[in-house]
Amino acid sequence: MIRETNQFPTLFKKYRLRAEFATFSELGMALAEKGLIYENSIFSHWQKGDRSPNRPTIIKLIEIFVERQSINTLGEANGFLESVGEGYLTEKEREKIQFSASGNVPFQVPSQIDNFTGREVLIKRITKEIDLGNILLIHGAAGVGKSALAIKLGHLLKDRYKDGVLWYKIEKDNIMDIFLSIARIFGEDISSINDKQVRATVVRSILTSKNVLLFLDSAELSNDIHLLVPNSQFCTMIITSQKNSLKTPIRYIDIRLEAFTDKEILFLFKEVLKDKYPRNNQESILKIAKTFGNLPLALHILARQLLHSKVPLAQLSKALHQETNKNLYSAIAMSYKKLDNKMQSILLSISIFKGKDFSIKSIAYINGLAISATTEILQNLTDFSLIEHSTKGKYRIHPAIRDFVRDKLDYPRSSYLVLIATIIFIFFTIWWIYLQLFVDKPNIMYQIFATTYCMMAIYGGIYGIHTSFKWGGLKTLLGKATFMFSMGLFMQVFGQVAYAYYAIFKHIVVPYPSVGDLGFFGTIPFYTYGVFLLAKSSGIKLGIQSFRKKIIALIIPGLVLILYYLSFFQNYQYDFSNPIKMFFDIAQPLGNAVYVSAAIITFIFSRTVLDGIMQSKAFLLLVALIIQSIADYIFLYKSSTYYSGNYMDFIYLISYFVMTLALLHLKSLQVKIKNI
Repeated sequence: MIRETNQFPTLFKKYRLRAEFATFSELGMALAEKGLIYENSIFSHWQKGDRSPNRPTIIKLIEIFVERQSINTLGEANGFLESVGEGYLTEKEREKIQFSASGNVPFQVPSQIDNFTGREVLIKRITKEIDLGNILLIHGAAGVGKSALAIKLGHLLKDRYKDGVLWYKIEKDNIMDIFLSIARIFGEDISSINDKQVRATVVRSILTSKNVLLFLDSAELSNDIHLLVPNSQFCTMIITSQKNSLKTPIRYIDIRLEAFTDKEILFLFKEVLKDKYPRNNQESILKIAKTFGNLPLALHILARQLLHSKVPLAQLSKALHQETNKNLYSAIAMSYKKLDNKMQSILLSISIFKGKDFSIKSIAYINGLAISATTEILQNLTDFSLIEHSTKGKYRIHPAIRDFVRDKLDYPRSSYLVLIATIIFIFFTIWWIYLQLFVDKPNIMYQIFATTYCMMAIYGGIYGIHTSFKWGGLKTLLGKATFMFSMGLFMQVFGQVAYAYYAIFKHIVVPYPSVGDLGFFGTIPFYTYGVFLLAKSSGIKLGIQSFRKKIIALIIPGLVLILYYLSFFQNYQYDFSNPIKMFFDIAQPLGNAVYVSAAIITFIFSRTVLDGIMQSKAFLLLVALIIQSIADYIFLYKSSTYYSGNYMDFIYLISYFVMTLALLHLKSLQVKIKNI
């Protein structure tokens, strides 16, 4: 009988850290995608050595670790399996697992750029002269091909570095994550170190003895790059940046990347177009290239457009002649216009990843599409050079293209729109305070206030619908969710206008129930369906696969219903002689309970799926819905004390304002997204 060793806890932790699973929850999600559901506490027992997984489970773990380049050899896999007394992989099991050809050496460089051309002299010089311990700074304008050159160098130089080739895309706020990732790759857990300087010191000490090639892409986005530079004779660094200098006392090699030469331009178009290359029209190609500063990214996009959209060269030249601003962005714009609506919507959704790698599954969830349909669309976008293949089956988007697409989402206007919403809210708030302090009741000013503060809801509803269509309208989950919340606001407006009609034109006390209550009650189905769609677009289906989360998903509605029962129905006097009134009395709070429960569940579970893309949005929506339900409660059961413009109206104003902020938040997409 094969005996179990005591190595499993150590190996499990080692491979988990190498695979960059920061938490047990992330590992649980990976196993869930393989069809195995475990509580996080089980993983803790595994790591402590209290328990060990069975053979089917450890085979799935091996598959995951191999996919994430944590386990890279058959020997490592067999050792891991043997540590739980399960012997070695069978021949059938080995056939299902594709081990990395590079052994246990990490290689994180993105896939090579299709039709990469040019830079032959520079590449030959770098590959010949680069030495261990060198630091290279490749700098130049946006779109000049810095990242593409670095990717090419990574693939050419990988065999020289026995400890691996690491690649990191720099962002304004991810330097601590990079420290953590490097440490995990080499089996160290520094997650408990929260001081940036201390964490940097530990990582530099790790790299000092490692023979690695480290790439830092887009270094201009951080002022802390110098913290990653080790004074080592073994570690080589290649840094790309739009800036032409580094903040480090260590000597580095400065390489300025220029735009393509005429020879490189023609060779690129020849490589992309192949048989369709217009040999007798080279002057037109060079003329077009010159209008875009001979920038490689713009030329790749234009060449791909010629290939896939079947636009004749003469027509493209004519279209370019009509452009007033001929730059990189106009090249991207021309390609963008050739996309159909669905492809444009997908590209818009990609921009929320802020340049980080993204998976097919994450894009499929956000847009409510099947994996197969999403794969086809992403391939089409790749064909147009609008996105690129990255590592581990993921994709990436060039920062210049990402910025262009985010402009399409009116991102620069989002803060302006929020400012307008805030001004509207402050105006009505000051007006309401003035009425309470200085104007006696009754006064027509109160009624005017009660009639007009719905401008807040109108503003939010209009821009909510505008945002919905930016997200693909009713064709996408996020577009439909935004549309439903906007319609909920408009139903509130309908209710207020109906109430104003009774008070201003008929000069009577607003009856209850009335036509206006149809509007207020009509908000419930729109808000409820909107929360459901938001949950679905957030990937909540994945988020509640564990037993514990299913229990939570059942308990929350139960607790909310109990709370609503104690608040609304415990002493309620049922009047069957007035069934319409009784319906509104019961259905309104129950409906509120449903959408508040759904919003709470969405908020809780959106933190653990798609790395929290939707959590900030779910939080604002949750606050808005809770305030709305409080306002409805007060109105229903304190209606005898209601008068136009009293505190109940002010609570509704607050709920409209928060809902408007939530919809504008969906518009601006101010989220921090980690690798998905």
